[in-house]
Amino acid sequence: AGIYNQNMGNSTSKVFIASCAVLSTANAARPWGVVAPPLRTAIIARGGDDASSSVDSPATANAESSNDEPSLDEKVYAAMKKLGMSPPEGENGEGECKDGVCPMPEAGQSPSAATTSEELPQVEQDPNVLAESIAKDMNVDPRLAMAAIGATSKFGEGNQRIYDEQAARGMIQYELDLVEGIPSDSPDVQKLVDEGFDPYLSRRALAFAENNMDDARAILIADQMDEEEEEGDEEEAAIARLREEKQAAKGPDMVEVKANFDPTALGTTPKPAASPQSNQPAGMPKPAAKESVVFEATTAQIQELVLESPVPVLLDVYADWCGPCKVLGPALEEMAVKAGGAFRLVKVNSDNERPVSGALEVTALPTVFGVRDGKIVHMFQGMPRSEDMMKNFMMGLFGAAPFKPPVTAEESRKYNELTAKLVKTAGAACFSFSARERLTDRITTKLDDLVKDDSVADVEGAAGLLRTFMNNIVKDPYEQKYRKVNLENKLIAAKIGNNPSALAVLKSVGFSKIGSEMVLGKGKKVINVAPLVVARDCIDKWIQKNRNEMAAAARKRKDEADRARIQAELEAKGDAEDDAEGDEEEEEDTRDPTACSLKLRIDGKKKVHDVVLNENDPLSSILSALDIDASSEEEAQITCVAKRLVVKSSDTEQMKKSLKDHGLMPSAAIVVKVGGASAAASATSLKERAAEKKKKKGSHTMQSVGIYSKDDNNKAELIDGGGGVWYEHDISDDEQEEPEATAEEVESGTEESKNDD
Repeated sequence: AGIYNQNMGNSTSKVFIASCAVLSTANAARPWGVVAPPLRTAIIARGGDDASSSVDSPATANAESSNDEPSLDEKVYAAMKKLGMSPPEGENGEGECKDGVCPMPEAGQSPSAATTSEELPQVEQDPNVLAESIAKDMNVDPRLAMAAIGATSKFGEGNQRIYDEQAARGMIQYELDLVEGIPSDSPDVQKLVDEGFDPYLSRRALAFAENNMDDARAILIADQMDEEEEEGDEEEAAIARLREEKQAAKGPDMVEVKANFDPTALGTTPKPAASPQSNQPAGMPKPAAKESVVFEATTAQIQELVLESPVPVLLDVYADWCGPCKVLGPALEEMAVKAGGAFRLVKVNSDNERPVSGALEVTALPTVFGVRDGKIVHMFQGMPRSEDMMKNFMMGLFGAAPFKPPVTAEESRKYNELTAKLVKTAGAACFSFSARERLTDRITTKLDDLVKDDSVADVEGAAGLLRTFMNNIVKDPYEQKYRKVNLENKLIAAKIGNNPSALAVLKSVGFSKIGSEMVLGKGKKVINVAPLVVARDCIDKWIQKNRNEMAAAARKRKDEADRARIQAELEAKGDAEDDAEGDEEEEEDTRDPTACSLKLRIDGKKKVHDVVLNENDPLSSILSALDIDASSEEEAQITCVAKRLVVKSSDTEQMKKSLKDHGLMPSAAIVVKVGGASAAASATSLKERAAEKKKKKGSHTMQSVGIYSKDDNNKAELIDGGGGVWYEHDISDDEQEEPEATAEEVESGTEESKNDD
């Protein structure tokens, strides 16, 4: 019955229902998952069927042979259901710790909470006063009342225990009703009384064990053991109090100083005391201070203590209500201290730091993760199965030996996913809201300055490049190459170069300039990605918001560049024209002003002869240049269409005139035709052809629409279209012949006809 004082802070006290003596069974009185040692008596050990038993008692043998008999825990859970209470994590003990592993409770559910049909009253009372009141009213032992109060109590806000008097009274009344069903003169009761047990407690034990003598005896012996243990604790506490009282009553230690003592006099130097022999084995590191290797971490401290740790880390996720955690935790702490700083132990309370346990997808406690260089390399749940298993895990964590069994590809992929989630969660937790706001304001300001900077041609491209730098690091914060930006790279130099605003954005998230590179987190295995995520998202929003403004600025810069280019081209063209004019002037100065350049071609041939003659040479010199004999019987005709010149060789007067007189200076193209027999025919043919071409037959009509007066003296015929609209109908005839062609047109036409032939 005195178990309550020992287990008041333990959630497992909720399992001790009804008689409250059932609380003292081994797997209930102790933390979940810690199995009590077997009793040294000839009875079933505490804990029922799960513990070892002795064969000294016939009743024990009968209990062992009955496999269909429900276990003591099952009976306890059944009694809890009758009282309206829920067994821990499910009926029949399904949620209890097994093999050193405790399942995680659902979100929002306390692992030790037992539900009742009514809400617990939020009343803070002294449990001793409440127990005495209940015991007096119901005429029961105050210890039983205290146990009932402890079994029905609950933790509220601020870890404050809340007592439910109504539930405690109901539990005690249910117990009294059950005890009334066991006669005091029954053989089983008499047998237990003969063994030295209290009659009332014997009846109660039989009631809750459903007349099973072995279970009832186990309950009674457990009560005795716990009572003896409580008495021992009280005795030790009394001795400690007595020692403190004696120490307080003792006066301060006095030191006698001789009258002739001289503090300035130097006496003989005392020999140093021999140092005690160290018990540290050779080759073992010196134990480290616990506070330097064991840490209780919050979510905001995970980044510094775990991810950025210079040594490997054991990350222990535990809970206060987890029994195996209470056993494993001290063992890991001792390992960390004895390792001398070779690794550190970081403990995380899953109830207080839900973001961490959620990111790591913890489903059972305790769960231990091995972290090296900021990455999860392996994990295990529950108590280690053996010493060799723990040694291999530590060797694998240090990288000194492979894990056995080795980590599979699926496990490795899962560990990478958990690492990414932990990096994101830890970074966000350690990056405060005020820091986010300051970073956002600074980046927005620098990007606005980037728009106003005319040296950046493509502002959106520059902002997008900065975003790409940050996004690559967020995707893989362990890759060193993403944390370096070479400003001399052609693409980077073209986009941002050494622009102060762009470099300020990089410095805002932690980059520092080293030579021609911008470097982030030099020497670190992993960096905090939270500032990079904030900066990346800020750049995305800024681009969407200022896209029109950036486009307008880009068009303005393009227009200015085009204007500058056109101006440069015009200036270059003007210089080129000036140079060309200068060259022409130089050429004119060097060219012979009396030279006449002629391009001569004989009619019917394609070859062109370039001939340079003097302006004073006669026209007949053209025939001489083509080796044509002007005195032969065949007549030659010289034609220059551009100068409207047609001269026959028979015209001696024209042939004697100079080239200058004929206007062939400084250059001309001349066609020479030898033989004039078909000239007249050609002229006649040309005249006929021109007349035929000009002649038109028939008549045509030209109409116009408008509003006319009937008497406007028009010569054309008016046609009434109705409604005041008249059509003017003019008929003309073009059958009259055109004037005859002149001689020059004939000669020109003759030349064209010959060319067509």
